[in-house]
Amino acid sequence: MSSFSTHFQLLLFFGLLSFGSCSRNSKGPESLSLALDRVVDRVVNTPLKETIEVTLRNNLEKRELSAERNGAWQVIHGAVAYGDQLTMLVDDKPVQAIEYLFSGGQMNGWEIQAGPGLPATKRPGILARVEAGSYIGQGHPDQWLGYFSQIPLSLDRKIAINEQTLALEDWARQAQWDVPKNPFKEYSWTLIALTNFFPNETEWQASDGKTWTLEPLVRFEAQQDLSDSPCGGMHRLMGLAHAVRYRTKLNGLFVEGWGLAKKVVEASVDSARQFQNSDGSFSTNYSARPGNSSDLSASISATGHTFEFLAYTLNNRELAEPWMERAAERLCAMLKAGEAIDLECGGTYHAIAGLNLYHRRRFENPSSGGR
Repeated sequence: MSSFSTHFQLLLFFGLLSFGSCSRNSKGPESLSLALDRVVDRVVNTPLKETIEVTLRNNLEKRELSAERNGAWQVIHGAVAYGDQLTMLVDDKPVQAIEYLFSGGQMNGWEIQAGPGLPATKRPGILARVEAGSYIGQGHPDQWLGYFSQIPLSLDRKIAINEQTLALEDWARQAQWDVPKNPFKEYSWTLIALTNFFPNETEWQASDGKTWTLEPLVRFEAQQDLSDSPCGGMHRLMGLAHAVRYRTKLNGLFVEGWGLAKKVVEASVDSARQFQNSDGSFSTNYSARPGNSSDLSASISATGHTFEFLAYTLNNRELAEPWMERAAERLCAMLKAGEAIDLECGGTYHAIAGLNLYHRRRFENPSSGGR
């Protein structure tokens, strides 16, 4: 047993319980109860770094995914949190989840195919089917690609499709090419992917024959109603936060869409802090107005999505402020209380991804990222 695990003895309250399957519809008791309050008492008396490490390890080891029971949507959300560490069961045997998918593995919702040759690379691109609103397949344009860029995976990572061996860069170049053809007018994950994979590129040729930059996408996203967007607008905010960091690193002026994006991101940070609940959780109405819920999955999802956005956006000093520490402690406590519950998968893994990112930036590499 590692040294930090001896300080985090919350198993006294819950026993050695295995995690549920992370299906969309949670099963089991979900109300916040006295048990959660007792967990909080232990969490706040444990060093935060150790609390997060135990939370990350427990969820990696005990939360189970399988190719037979889960869809790609659930597994790839898990990969955002754990990258190549994530395993899943295939024929009851554990395998590395991302490598299984990239090696030609099959599962519900994993639908990619080689596209025609792209002019920029003279290589096939990679096309991923969009099933709008799906909780099995890709629910939004470039969702998979955006998540892979956050892990992060390298552009030369190989992907087997039928008899062809392509690379993640072929997928990313396809995203650039297809920007004018986006029928959903939704660019959150496109912004995340392109700013992560091509941080030094400022323009490209797309399928309409025009030269594109990110500014029109940034401007469009910044003009949308966050409260009418998926997960309270937190995915839009992640896209905009990536765009702001990209622009900052390029020493670009914050004019036009860039300036609007920065204002939206800063206002949303202020709202998240203003609407934070007294227990440290974030509002279940996200950045729109105050809100709390007795539903554990809903609270984990709202706090987790918001925490992930803040863990990416804030600077080192802000990450160490008491309000963020209280949020991290509460999130760990809620995940601990949910060990025996089949929690909603997306919000759960976004919460874990946020804790992982916070831990890396706060305790491992304090010079990375932030506004």
